[in-house]
Amino acid sequence: MVLIDNLTVFNEATLQAHEVVNQMAEIEGGLHAMLEKVKGDTQMAKDISTFLKKRAFLEETYGKDMVKVAQTTAESFDRAYPKSGSFGDVWISMLKVHENIGNQRIKFAAAISDAAEDLLSLGKSIEKERKQIKDAGMRYEKLVMDADASLEKSKQKFESTNEDWGRAVSQRNQEPTQPTKKNLFRSARNTAQLDKIESECRNRMDAADTQYKMQQKKTIQTHAEYYETHLPKLLQDLKAVDDECNIALRYQLANYSYTFEQALAEDGLSLDNDQEDCTGSGLRALITRIDKDADFAEFVRLCAERGERIQRNNYTQHDNMLPVTANYSNNKVFGVPLENLAEVSEDMVPDILRRCAEVVEQYGLSSVGIYRLSGTSSRIQKIKYKFESGDPNPISEEDLSDINNVTSVLKLWFRELPDPLIPSGSYHRFLEAAELPDDHSRVIGLHTAINDLPDAHYATMKFLMRHLNKVQHHQIFNKMGTANLATIFGLTLMSNEAGSQAQTALHDTQRIAESQLQAKVVQTILDNYTEIFED
Repeated sequence: MVLIDNLTVFNEATLQAHEVVNQMAEIEGGLHAMLEKVKGDTQMAKDISTFLKKRAFLEETYGKDMVKVAQTTAESFDRAYPKSGSFGDVWISMLKVHENIGNQRIKFAAAISDAAEDLLSLGKSIEKERKQIKDAGMRYEKLVMDADASLEKSKQKFESTNEDWGRAVSQRNQEPTQPTKKNLFRSARNTAQLDKIESECRNRMDAADTQYKMQQKKTIQTHAEYYETHLPKLLQDLKAVDDECNIALRYQLANYSYTFEQALAEDGLSLDNDQEDCTGSGLRALITRIDKDADFAEFVRLCAERGERIQRNNYTQHDNMLPVTANYSNNKVFGVPLENLAEVSEDMVPDILRRCAEVVEQYGLSSVGIYRLSGTSSRIQKIKYKFESGDPNPISEEDLSDINNVTSVLKLWFRELPDPLIPSGSYHRFLEAAELPDDHSRVIGLHTAINDLPDAHYATMKFLMRHLNKVQHHQIFNKMGTANLATIFGLTLMSNEAGSQAQTALHDTQRIAESQLQAKVVQTILDNYTEIFED
């Protein structure tokens, strides 16, 4: 039943469209009016495309500037206030809200830019079809005008021959009876001559009459073909082209409205998606998380870690005194040689590396800028403290809200190793291998250098590179390929402590060249992970 109703509506609309086209065919200059309408609608599509293009540029510029200022402010705040407590966490989260809004605006700009390009392409296509229809219309109109001109010429010829025949008949009947001045000195013609002239004039008139009637019939046929066939077809084609333009315009404007509303809604959610229990990530909910008392307590705890407690009585006698190291808890993780950490691990892979990598692989492989972006200083220090204090769950669910906190802890652990993952004694050997111009030789050189690493360093490097290999396999989402990861970990995993004093005197360009080689070492290992670490 619904299908029948839809067909009925469609048929009625089609009949109405045909009636409108037939009405245009009856109007003088209807074809040119339709051509102007299509031209105007096409120009409208171009104007809307121009507006959308400018709007896209404004939105993209706004979005990029917003992202840039949010990231720059966050980085500056982290450097200036590394231990800012809950206030710092909230402020960084608020900046991330602004960064998110900027990214959403960039996405919105891309959407309306695509719509602008579609409308511009549509305008060009409509112009091309309009020109083809116009050329066909001009050609058919010329046929009609040529037929009319030929008919008028045939008519004039018939009228001229008819007048000649009339004069010949009058002469034969001796009319007029008085000679004219023009024929005063001309000799009179006999009856035979006059009959011959009259007969010739009549033949020419009959031929002109026949030609006139044929041309009249041809002209009528040409008019009929134009007004009954060609003109309705041209108008129908123009209406189809105009309908295509208007439908596309309506679709693109509707799509623009939807995209605009969606962008505003996403901005609204970013600003105010607060829950009743204040657990949302909107600005108001974030502000309620500032806890000045907890911040002060954390400040006191950190001060206590850095300093010693005051001894009120240094001369009190204690019985059964134990050595200072008797109550020492061997949970220290940061600043401890790899060999020491490997002793308490079955596969010689430090527990902190395994835990952080597992969390990243479970929750952060698709996070944009993983290992490039920094976490919040206060959260990083809390996670570090949990590892150092032997907490069985150093990475809590709260820490998963920003995976960059976990990656920053792992990078901090690598930086604080007494001897880097690539030991200082092997530093120049790795750089020399990276300098080899041939790819195959470079891989072999690094493979040999890695195999000669101490067991703890080799096991740790293999585990880390397997983890980073998984990260770069998701670069379509996280934008972190081997080159980006190598830039991050080159300086982190390599250090030339033996030559540190000499390095301070190196020229800036030399230091840059050396840092590029460090990145090349890591990138070559990642690019050839399977060949270097044979399972």
